[in-house]
Amino acid sequence: MWLWMRKSEVIALKFTLKQARLLKGMTQEQVAKELGIHVQTYRKMEKHPDDVTVGEAKKISAILEFSYDFIFFNDNSTFSRYAGGDSTV
Repeated sequence: MWLWMRKSEVIALKFTLKQARLLKGMTQEQVAKELGIHVQTYRKMEKHPDDVTVGEAKKISAILEFSYDFIFFNDNSTFSRYAGGDSTV
């Protein structure tokens, strides 16, 4: 089903990392395993998403099947696309 809207009617959905994970129906342990990291490391990512690297953000977004823009670049985020000099994101 297609939903047609005018550009002015589009609502930008933004999620926290935890919300995106829960919407995917995954546990912290499952995401950590997919990333190949310890669960405590992943918990720190959820608690401090601004400390997540661009590469990590892309991997997490692929696992959770959400665009990283919807998770990491929300109104409460200070995560910068250009942090670390990577402007190709």
